[in-house]
Amino acid sequence: MDLKGKKVIVAGFGLSGKSLCKVLTMFGAIIFVYDSKSKEELKDDISEFKDSDITFCFKDVTNEFLEGAQMAIVSPGIPIDSEIVTKAKGKGIEVIGEVEFAYRLSKAPIYAVTGTNGKTTTTSLLGEIFKNSGVRTYVAGNIGYPLIEAAVKAGNDDVIVAEISSFQLETIKEFRPVISAIINITPDHLNRHKTLENYINIKGRIFENQSFNEYTVLNYDDKNMSSLFKKAKCKVFPFSRAKVLDQGTYIENGKIVISLNGEKNTIIDIDDIYIPGNHNVENAMVASTMAFLAGIDVNIINTTLKTFKGVEHRIEFVRSINGVKYYNDSKGTNPDAAIKAIEAMKGPIILIAGGYDKGVSFDEFTSSFNGRVRKLILLGETKDLIYESAVKNGFSREDITVVNSLDDAVYAAYKMSMPGDNVLLSPACASWDMFKNFEERGKLFKDTVNSLRG
Repeated sequence: MDLKGKKVIVAGFGLSGKSLCKVLTMFGAIIFVYDSKSKEELKDDISEFKDSDITFCFKDVTNEFLEGAQMAIVSPGIPIDSEIVTKAKGKGIEVIGEVEFAYRLSKAPIYAVTGTNGKTTTTSLLGEIFKNSGVRTYVAGNIGYPLIEAAVKAGNDDVIVAEISSFQLETIKEFRPVISAIINITPDHLNRHKTLENYINIKGRIFENQSFNEYTVLNYDDKNMSSLFKKAKCKVFPFSRAKVLDQGTYIENGKIVISLNGEKNTIIDIDDIYIPGNHNVENAMVASTMAFLAGIDVNIINTTLKTFKGVEHRIEFVRSINGVKYYNDSKGTNPDAAIKAIEAMKGPIILIAGGYDKGVSFDEFTSSFNGRVRKLILLGETKDLIYESAVKNGFSREDITVVNSLDDAVYAAYKMSMPGDNVLLSPACASWDMFKNFEERGKLFKDTVNSLRG
């Protein structure tokens, strides 16, 4: 890709935006950066590039700013109906996302995972399987390591395992993984995607460029995914926890089995999977299937499933204090993810929930409290919405506490807990009302828990 001396706009100066600037500098591009935040808010990020010849725009997108640009590369946080995108397209500038740009540069094959929940665990697990098979592996994308950085470093004989979000799929054109997967689809990000149907179709874009001899792994049990089975031009390899499949991945006699071309391959007894919970059985099925279809030995898959300990911020055990266990599930950023965390707990729960409002209903989430959640602590933008939903579903007002900060939530939980309780941070919401990201929220939770006296 010849970008030397060509004007390229980077829209969004977050993690992927900064990585894009570093790569574009290597290619000798003339870089213009746009961000809706102020220069003051981004001063620390800008200081990283003080020796680079980058032009920044923090206000209105002017014609002068766009003039002569060959390409605009959009970070996932920039909506496709934003001013920068619509104006760039109006001037005939090609608009792509960081994932698309990374794909065009990549020499290594990309194995791509999406879904509403389980993406990070499945991507990390698949990456671990590849690493254990002896292949140099880069785990990247929405997981926190920009895909563009992996694409620049990975060679022909390496592998990239990528977590891909719906925000990233909005701006692909040629992006084509060798094997893709959609774990599940439940309502999420409807404030951006508007309708569930639109969200489903965007998720389906992960396989839209795959050819007839390539695989996409889809959830046979997920009704929201039924329309996608018909859309795929590539081979669909289904997985199911509920049904034995002629060709696909399923549970039989408590074991994960992959049936391909009439041959049954037993992967593992589900009780031997290290990370607990039915949702992690699903994640293990997807990672196993993608690895198996990529030609990785069953024994390597089995050993990895027995030893992989999960990811930070996803039902992560923090510590036990006076017989009370504390769990960090800050990555539970939507109701369905939080329900899975609630179901994974053994014993009564003191639940800390609430955060940024993504425009989804909390009724199914609060319905899952029955017989499981003993006390509810709420904070953030959605605290009133969750409060109303919980009361509507029969949860006692007396068992709900509303606080102003995560610190206050942890202290409240500490005071009301009894031996045998589980204090669970599983917000069912994004973190952007109070934090930069779910990692910052999870870290604060862990730091506060670890500061409590035993």
